[in-house]
Formats: sequence, structure tokens, C-alpha cells
Amino acid sequence: MKISITKMAITFFTIGLSGVLPLAQAHIMVAQKGTLNIVDDGIYMVLSVPVSAFEGIDTDNDGKLSKTEFRDKRTDIAETVKSNISLKNGKQEISLQGLLLSPVLSHHHIDEPATQLIVTGKYTVHEPDANLNYSLGLFGQTNSEQSIEITVKNKAHKFEEKSVLTPTASTLNFSVFSE
Repeated sequence: MKISITKMAITFFTIGLSGVLPLAQAHIMVAQKGTLNIVDDGIYMVLSVPVSAFEGIDTDNDGKLSKTEFRDKRTDIAETVKSNISLKNGKQEISLQGLLLSPVLSHHHIDEPATQLIVTGKYTVHEPDANLNYSLGLFGQTNSEQSIEITVKNKAHKFEEKSVLTPTASTLNFSVFSE
């Protein structure tokens, strides 16, 4: 069985990230931005979404997500993510694997509640020439939270494309390139 160095590196990175991400204090992704990084048959998503995009998780109504709220509402947050972010190949939905969630903590005040949440996961695409449709339905309440810039990258093909998704233009179409 031949395993590519790239796949091994990504696997170890993902495993390492899964142990560190819930405790992350550094910003993995800038607020209101995200990436879809295509590597072999995987599409790795990293996305920063506003806490105000989630209903019912801010139990003290301060507009932020405390550690307690995150712990108590983690399952609800995961379900909201799964129902509001999708990747489809035609009409077939591709499942999100390895979903990780982490509140974005301040560099200087790690006990301060978060206004952004990092969402990571992987989609596996088995068709190398697939035309894909990515949909996002997690937008916040303020004007600055009404758009998220998504960058689609495929380093092997020297491809990078940026798109801005909004509540009225919430889908992005792109292709996975065959070797």
C-alpha cells in the first residue's frame, strides 16, 4: 500500500490540530474569512464565523460566546454548522468529516468570551473532475458579519480564487482538478 507523503503530512497535521484547536489562543483564521484547500481527494475547510449567526447559544445575551456557553451548546452548534454549510457534487451532498469547533480567544484576555468561532473539517471527493457547489448559511447580525470571504486553493495546480458570500449570494461553484 502506497501512501503519499502529502496525505501522511495532512493526516498528522489534522490529528495534531484536533488536540490543540479546542484550546487555541491564536487566530487560525481571520474573522469573516475561510479557505477550502484542495489536496488530492480532500477539501479541507477552515472558516471563521460570527457567534451571532447561531440562535440560542448566547444564553446571557451579551453577544458573545463564553467557555460555559460553548461547552453547554457545543452539540447545538455542531448541528447548526452541519445544516448550514454544505458541499454538493451535483445534487449529491458530500459529508463533512472531522468537524472541529473552537471559539476564537483573545491573545491578551483568554477568559474573554468569543465573538467568532473557528469551524474546520474535511470533505472527501472521489471524482477528480467534480464540479462542486459550496453553500454557506451562517451570517451574523451586524453589517460587518453579513459577508464571508472564501478562498479556494489548489496548490498542485497553482490555483487560487477568492469569492465573497453573503446571505443573498451564499453559494460558490468550483472544480476539483484531475492530475
